[in-house]
Amino acid sequence: MNNIQVVVSGHSMWPNLDDGQVLYCEEFTGQELSIGDIIVFSHPLNSKIVMIKRIQKINSDGELWVVGDNPDPTSSDDSHNFGFITKNNVLGINRG
Repeated sequence: MNNIQVVVSGHSMWPNLDDGQVLYCEEFTGQELSIGDIIVFSHPLNSKIVMIKRIQKINSDGELWVVGDNPDPTSSDDSHNFGFITKNNVLGINRG
């Protein structure tokens, strides 16, 4: 299993992850995902954008509702904007 590293850009995951912080993740190869996991994924509407969010819900179809940690609802482009994502979008996982 390969590890990947990403650099946090912005404040959507504050206070747990800071802008500029390096996050190390396991490459996603189909392992079990859980509520509370931090994932790195391709934005569902623009695959050139890579995002970091926390899984808040998993629906019965296995789709993921992802949100930022920042309590300010305007600070994050997340499932509130684009809905559930599929596991096919997931690139990496960090279980904290």
